[in-house]
Amino acid sequence: SAIIPLLMLAQEQQGWVTKAAIETISDMLGMPYIRGLEVATFYTQYQLNPVGTRAHIQVCGTTPCMLRGSEALMDVCRSKIHHDQFHTNDKGTLSWEEVECLGACVNAPMVMIFKDTYEDLTPERLAEIIDLYDAGKGATAKPGPQNGRVTSE
Repeated sequence: SAIIPLLMLAQEQQGWVTKAAIETISDMLGMPYIRGLEVATFYTQYQLNPVGTRAHIQVCGTTPCMLRGSEALMDVCRSKIHHDQFHTNDKGTLSWEEVECLGACVNAPMVMIFKDTYEDLTPERLAEIIDLYDAGKGATAKPGPQNGRVTSE
């Protein structure tokens, strides 16, 4: 079970989990490489290919978010980043993917960028957030509800 947080740490350091990281972590834990690879490929939270260096946007696509407009959020990602998931923009700074539930269903639709969630999103607000990250100003994007909501009312 120690492998899960170590893989997360490797991902935080490089943005994705490299083969070398899996090998090193497996060696540290005294387990065969194939077992480390099994864990890394089983859990979808691990990126096994390079992602955007400034932001990798995870768009929730499960039922509550879908009913509240996540498809429109994915359209924004397609137009501003890349038509296909798991590809970076031309500069290599942004990427996106559709994921399963991110746990903020009451504030749907939402995305996660790194460890921050952006909830109650409109396509226009997501476009603004993407522009901030693209300009290297992602730290100025305030996470949480984007419609003025203070709690999950």
